[in-house]
Amino acid sequence: MMQLRDFLKDITAREGLSGDEGAVAARIAQAFEPYVDKVRITPLYDVIATVGTKGPKVMIAAHEDEIGLMALDIEDDGSIRVARVGGVDPRILPAAEVRVMAKDGPLFGVIGAKPPHLLTDADRKKSPKIENMYVDTGFDAETVRKLVRPGDRIALTGSATELKNNVMASKTMDDRACVGAMLEAAKWLGRMNVSSRVQFVATSQEEVGSYGAMTACWAGEPDYAIALDVTHAEMPGCEKWEVHPIDKLAICTGPNINPELERRIRKTAEINRVEYSVEASSGTTYTDADPMQISREGVPTALISVPVRYMHTTVETLDTGVIEEAGRLLALAIRDIADEREAIKWY
Repeated sequence: MMQLRDFLKDITAREGLSGDEGAVAARIAQAFEPYVDKVRITPLYDVIATVGTKGPKVMIAAHEDEIGLMALDIEDDGSIRVARVGGVDPRILPAAEVRVMAKDGPLFGVIGAKPPHLLTDADRKKSPKIENMYVDTGFDAETVRKLVRPGDRIALTGSATELKNNVMASKTMDDRACVGAMLEAAKWLGRMNVSSRVQFVATSQEEVGSYGAMTACWAGEPDYAIALDVTHAEMPGCEKWEVHPIDKLAICTGPNINPELERRIRKTAEINRVEYSVEASSGTTYTDADPMQISREGVPTALISVPVRYMHTTVETLDTGVIEEAGRLLALAIRDIADEREAIKWY
């Protein structure tokens, strides 16, 4: 049985930019196989792991894709001009190491920056811009043009680092840490007698529009759904109202969240002593919850969030104990809703 930290180290190290998640999807499917009845990968690279054959249908979703870059063109000096895939912050790119997913295999490169000795006063006042950044592989232009095509994905690199107090930092904790929470929930359900038909879905393309969640929810026809994603944890320079404690999960509330489902999840958390904070979202959540709730004629949907420091960097930092608690809460909430399904009125 793979332990959570080992899974996180493994899965966060793999490349899987939006629209090109095939390799990471295959590994996630393999990880779920021992704990579920059936696993399949869709043409959009969603991984759907199914447990149970009777009771209410529930879809649990956490996205597997990651942000990164894409090759646009090869300059005459051999450097690769890039564009963003998802919400990459240009400030984190200077001095970054990358892997170009070239046709003949990964090609290592770096993103350099003009040294401070050569900056003018005007340069120092400018914010970094993606159009001024290039990948340097060391090859000349002729060689690079043979290896790299416009459209090739470029992944940021960075291995997982264990810090103190159950804290871990890595790239792609957003949102593969929440895929880990779904895996923990599947383990819990294997030890419980729950009358539910559960689809754990590692969704594709969330960072560019949540298209994997949209198609999976339409096809799966769940009675209700829960999305898992990250939110901002307490960190230096942030106001208290902007962030959440890193050592407890957050349950979202707002107009895009079904109030009855939210109430039941919070009740289950309180009965079972799962600590949580409240994440107030006054409109769009910018997660898979948004398209899931408007699938077909509407699906009661909730959102559970894992606080992460330094989101959309290569050192996204979280408390692994929160991932375990999120998995436990998911399994308990699915059980409680199944037990009380005859009395539930979603509207």
